[in-house]
Amino acid sequence: MSIHGWKGRPTMRRSMSRGMSRGTTRGRTAGMLLAFVLTSAMFTVAGDGAAAATVNVNLCAVAGTKTLPGPVTVPIWGFGVPAVPGNCATATAGLPGPVLSVNQGDVVTITVTNALPAGHTLRFEVPGIAFNPGPTDAAPGASVARTFSANAPGTYLYQSAGDAGRQTAMGLAGALLVRPPTAGQAYGSATTAYDVEAVLVLGALDPSFNAAPDTADLHAYNATYWLVNGQPYVAGSPGITATAGQRVLLRYLNAGYDQTSMALLGMHERVVARSARLLGNPMLASAEIIPPGGTEDAIATVPAGAPPSANGFALYNRQLHLTNGSQTTTSPAPATGGGMMIFIHP
Repeated sequence: MSIHGWKGRPTMRRSMSRGMSRGTTRGRTAGMLLAFVLTSAMFTVAGDGAAAATVNVNLCAVAGTKTLPGPVTVPIWGFGVPAVPGNCATATAGLPGPVLSVNQGDVVTITVTNALPAGHTLRFEVPGIAFNPGPTDAAPGASVARTFSANAPGTYLYQSAGDAGRQTAMGLAGALLVRPPTAGQAYGSATTAYDVEAVLVLGALDPSFNAAPDTADLHAYNATYWLVNGQPYVAGSPGITATAGQRVLLRYLNAGYDQTSMALLGMHERVVARSARLLGNPMLASAEIIPPGGTEDAIATVPAGAPPSANGFALYNRQLHLTNGSQTTTSPAPATGGGMMIFIHP
């Protein structure tokens, strides 16, 4: 397993199983940047493009907390990788969960242990992935193993749909990437070649709901924090590093509950796939809508010349979900905006 931090942080590696330490080698030989990571709660379990392998991933669904601007500390439930497989006391809840990266043709088994509070049955699923027959749920304290053949490359959202969606709202979601044999491509087509990869899990958080997930009325859900990879934008937040002429693969995953439109200021993006399916006719867009639970892959080529902002090219929520908190007089939005926003910059 490779754990990739953001720029400037050391990279730690830990062997997990055959086939799980391969992504770094393939990425270096292709001369490309590996999975972009915005926060330490998000890391990569990766493969390297060699022959198909049997891959085993161990996850825990655990309770934790998240500190947001305000500052506000909010309860969350999230997926984490245990330091000792099956021992969820050694796992930390991530918002979102770890990025799982496997190779096309791998036979993958994901074992999830339910360490949520008592009374919550976990239901693990990946829309678009056909699992082998078997149980889908894990009772409190139990584990469930789900196996599939990674036949189709693409971007997938894994999640727990337990408690009628309350578990996803609490943070139980993450990205699963299936990579094709050719390094530096999102899919089998050469038209999906890229130089820089950014995994962007889009989400939202309602502190009132998270404080009482068992009793809160989901019809009254009112998100006040809008997130990219579990973080709302604040001045100085890490961005996507890319220079003029480089092709940036934007892997969008909507882990929220609304139709999310992401706009790219100062350049266009070429939409190449939706729901992990390659489009026959890719299209250029300055903004694109990703439905709840959906994924989308787009490639943006960084233009020459100065960007429209001192921070770079803004990638932001076009519905203006750019808030950090309730926006009272005690928690104003930063001058540069906040919420669901990130910048592409050199």
